[in-house]
Amino acid sequence: MSEVVHLATDRATPQLHAVARAGSTEPAGLSAFTIADFLAMPSTVQGSPVVVAGQQHLGRRIRWLHVIELADSRGLLQGGELILATGIALAQSPAEIGRYVDALADQGVAGLVIELGRRFAAVPSAMVRACNRRDLPLIALRREVSFVKMTEAAHSVILIGQRRLLQVTAAAHERFTLLSSADASVEQLAAAAGELGEGEVVYANLMHQVLAMHAPDGAVEGLLNRWSRKAFTLNQVFGTQVDDADQCVVTPVEVRGQQRGRLVLFTDRPPDRGQVMVAERAAAAIGMRLLLEDDDVVVAGTQRTMLEAIMSGRGGSVEAMHARAAVLGHPTRHRQYLPIVLLTDQRGGQRDVGRIVAAALDGAQLDGLTAQLAPDRWGVLLLLKTDKVDPPAQAFAARVHELWQETGADRPVVARGGLVSELADVRHSFAEATDVALASRAAGPPGERRVIYCVDDVHLRGLLYILRKDPRLQAFAERTLGPLFLRDAVDGGDRVRTLGAYLRLQRNKSLTAQALGVSRPTLYDRLARIQRLLSVDLDDPERSTSLYAAIMVVEATAADPDSAPGHPRTWR
Repeated sequence: MSEVVHLATDRATPQLHAVARAGSTEPAGLSAFTIADFLAMPSTVQGSPVVVAGQQHLGRRIRWLHVIELADSRGLLQGGELILATGIALAQSPAEIGRYVDALADQGVAGLVIELGRRFAAVPSAMVRACNRRDLPLIALRREVSFVKMTEAAHSVILIGQRRLLQVTAAAHERFTLLSSADASVEQLAAAAGELGEGEVVYANLMHQVLAMHAPDGAVEGLLNRWSRKAFTLNQVFGTQVDDADQCVVTPVEVRGQQRGRLVLFTDRPPDRGQVMVAERAAAAIGMRLLLEDDDVVVAGTQRTMLEAIMSGRGGSVEAMHARAAVLGHPTRHRQYLPIVLLTDQRGGQRDVGRIVAAALDGAQLDGLTAQLAPDRWGVLLLLKTDKVDPPAQAFAARVHELWQETGADRPVVARGGLVSELADVRHSFAEATDVALASRAAGPPGERRVIYCVDDVHLRGLLYILRKDPRLQAFAERTLGPLFLRDAVDGGDRVRTLGAYLRLQRNKSLTAQALGVSRPTLYDRLARIQRLLSVDLDDPERSTSLYAAIMVVEATAADPDSAPGHPRTWR
């Protein structure tokens, strides 16, 4: 009589172990039903199952359950079946048992379940050795159980899973087709993958910079911690990897056959076939999107999202924002923050401005987040390791102007806010930088602009810009300059512009005539007419100060992006 393996009677339920399915050679199919799932079914538990071989392969998927008692099953199976048998047709010899197991393994079955009692009182050791040799899970049922009830229960689960997979497949196809047609962003595609796959999503380039993500409950920090742990284990492989241990799917994002990044779908359980399909479909949609955008554009979009989150204060906890910035490659922990705003008269050339800003950061050897905040406005958040403001700010602004000269466009306004040490204070400093920039844009023509402005440079002009929408201030400007505006509107003159230049240049007639491009006699005539229209003496310091304040109110209103088109800018 052959050797047998005696089973410990105190093991009522099997110990299950999930394993990675990366590179699996198991048969293709729709089923997500595994041997571990089979062991957990109530009808299986009634049979007091115990795993005696191949315990590391319990994550193997089952296509179907099949009852077969033939000693030779060659040519009768298609692969993926879980075989149920009592062994009544098997011989006792180890050689024949080995051939029986080899025949099953050669046909790709998922595993073998033997019911004890009818043929074997204990599992033959030859069967255990053969199953271990062929990596075939072997399960013994120590109590009699109805194979019919067991197969009905399992097949019901398998069919339900197949139907769900088909539904998910159809939903994913429809969703990603609509998003691709609507020119959806990478961030939107990642969010769709997370919703359809019922999990969290990270899309990262090959440098492990996270360019898009989806955390459904706002648990950004937890998601990025999972990504950081997973990123260390990634290597250059082809095809999709399914990791049951880490509960995630990793699939490459390719463009014209070249890998550009990876999409990772993190789940709360070992991923099923539907989640794998969603991840692969999302990766294909992102690859199509990347046909239209290079990595620089995607990175710029991610930086914009990051900077907007910091400025709005709606990016989650401070730790979550630190984590997001770190995986983007711009660490914000233990940094000082200096907001800078660029204003340009160009309302196009977004990518050109973005490249200038990026090149200026590189040239000044500074780290920072950048984003286009409006059609004519860019924001830069310098991430400094020092509390010295002027050297880095001046170096960055000077490099911007140097690169800008090559475009032939008017010199931009560059302004900074105050240095802050907390992310929560960045939004207020950005608001200050924006006010300074808009107020400074009205201070004079592009050729006379400073390298960079701060709040100390705008003085009264800055105060008037902040108060520009106050009705009392607007009434003051209209009352003071109203006759000039009316006469300019009637005959197309430029009396307001002339007065503004004259007062800005501290009543120097030679410089004023030169700035306006007119002769001195012509300027004298204009100034005389202005004095008569306003009934003022321009040599009176108090009246001149009042007029210049009104001029600055007009210029501040013209610099406001919400001001009406065609509003006069007196230095034009």
